[in-house]
Amino acid sequence: MFRVTRSATEEGILRHKILHEVSAGLSIFFLVRRPSWVFQCVKDKGCRRQPRVNSTVPEGTVLYDTVDVCRTVCGAQGGLWPRPQSVTLGTHFVKIHPDSLRFDFVDAPTETKELLEEMGGVLTFNLLAECGGTVTEAAELPVAVYVSVKSSDVSLTWLTDEQYTLEVQSKTDELSVRVTAETVYGARHGLETFSQLVTGNRTDPTRTRCGLLAVTGVKIKDHPAYAHRGFLLDTSRNFIPMHDIKRMIDGMATTKLNVFHWHVTDTHSFPLESKRVPQFTRYGAYTPQEVYSTAEVNKLVQYARVRGIRVVIEIDAPAHAGNGWQWGQEHGFGDLAVCVNAEPWRSLCIQPPCGQLNPANSEVYRFLKELYTDIADAIPQPPLLHMGGDEVFMNCWNSSQEIVSYMTSRGYDLSTDGYMRLWGEFQSKVLDIWDDILHEAGVKTKQPVMLWSSELTQIRHIKRYLRKDRYVIEVWEPKESPLLNQLTTLGYRVISIPKNVWYLDHGFWGNTKYANWRRIYEYKLPKNKFVLGGEVAMWTEFVDSQALDGRVWPRTASVAERLWSDPSSSWRTSEPRLQRLRTRLVARGLRPDVINPGWCAQNDMRCT
Repeated sequence: MFRVTRSATEEGILRHKILHEVSAGLSIFFLVRRPSWVFQCVKDKGCRRQPRVNSTVPEGTVLYDTVDVCRTVCGAQGGLWPRPQSVTLGTHFVKIHPDSLRFDFVDAPTETKELLEEMGGVLTFNLLAECGGTVTEAAELPVAVYVSVKSSDVSLTWLTDEQYTLEVQSKTDELSVRVTAETVYGARHGLETFSQLVTGNRTDPTRTRCGLLAVTGVKIKDHPAYAHRGFLLDTSRNFIPMHDIKRMIDGMATTKLNVFHWHVTDTHSFPLESKRVPQFTRYGAYTPQEVYSTAEVNKLVQYARVRGIRVVIEIDAPAHAGNGWQWGQEHGFGDLAVCVNAEPWRSLCIQPPCGQLNPANSEVYRFLKELYTDIADAIPQPPLLHMGGDEVFMNCWNSSQEIVSYMTSRGYDLSTDGYMRLWGEFQSKVLDIWDDILHEAGVKTKQPVMLWSSELTQIRHIKRYLRKDRYVIEVWEPKESPLLNQLTTLGYRVISIPKNVWYLDHGFWGNTKYANWRRIYEYKLPKNKFVLGGEVAMWTEFVDSQALDGRVWPRTASVAERLWSDPSSSWRTSEPRLQRLRTRLVARGLRPDVINPGWCAQNDMRCT
């Protein structure tokens, strides 16, 4: 960066140098020339490019060599995403180097230090990523990172305090970075924010050398608006390899999302290994290679935990359960599921292939207990389970004589009300199973479970079958639906995931509309103590690992900022920060979709 002095002599020398380079040979000129553009921070308009020579900007204006350096300090929030609740941002940079980082976790409970050390490792990796993995410029000052954590509790729940404060100040002998938080996860967020105050800078003519610039004079006090900030990934319709899932976790950590909702099974496939019931993957996986082993799941849970993310596994039931459950007859356990792969399918399920669990067969509950036990062993304590619970088709159950006879024996009529009673009975049994598993594992209090909104959660049914102290309802109806407000009025806790705004697969099939990041950003959750937060969903009927990143990012970042900051401003003033986030995600190994043409990316807010 440099300050414009309006020296005709200096401009003349620069022009002479350029002409000399041209005369020395065109090929050499292209090899060593400096970029034609520099960037100016314009108040309330972001960063705008200017000619490096003969710039018309006023004398004294600070110009930056790259747009990323400019965006790091331009505007009230600089390049931070999501925007902090309160921030004072300096404009002075200090050169740093990752090798000079020193972490001080003395003021933190012993129980948190192992996690903090791993979090520090993630910070170092992210700083290196700003220069493509290699920082060649020397540091002006060493960096001392002081982390203070009060609580020894390392669990991550809806009650976890994630607030933090961050101060970055340059002193005579060090760059001081101070993070103060109640919990280790608040501290993690503070470290992430510091990483976003650092930018790579390539200024030599050959663009091969890279240094890191850290903003100083920073004071931030921050906390999330919502406790549940989730990203749902479906890995049943199309198998998503574990390394791709971890890349999504990296994006979540960058944007301070804290719940990975893993829709791991459906009627299409069952790729989740169960040690206790190996038939699930033996009959349900697409191939023997497309399986998530227990060891891989354990590593993913820890990988996410270090990044401040809670893994919530969903086993959809009683509907969306087909392949993986079709082995009952062969092994002498009867029909564990009905309508599996049935044809014609349209009256039996929402999409092919069909399949619903058989609530009339007691063996179903036996194997669900084995599966739930495997999950309880894998996910963090206290465990949170998503039980699925959407799109049950009565015609499927009605096609099974075993189920019809069972209903008759129980005094359930074959109307909608009778099938609601059957469904309610199923939910009661599986909740008791889950409670028994946790009790045996030493969990002293009964834990809430998550459930999709459905016919069972409509006002005319929910109070009869689902207790408000046990179920958190994930409402996926359109944003115009009254259901979310109706449920909160009754005192039910809810997660908002409006399908016509926050479903990332919309616009690629049927009569659905694509929601770009701007439209996603504009949806605001109701202000209500029963609204725990929200999620954005990537269903994978039309996505595999080849298309995953571009479908998810940067649109998911819009939801992340809504759930963390809940800003009152519109997307227009946020676009420069999203541009900076996109380059950050690319540096960290993700492949986010482009936001707009390159010219717009070099001239903030001129294409809005």
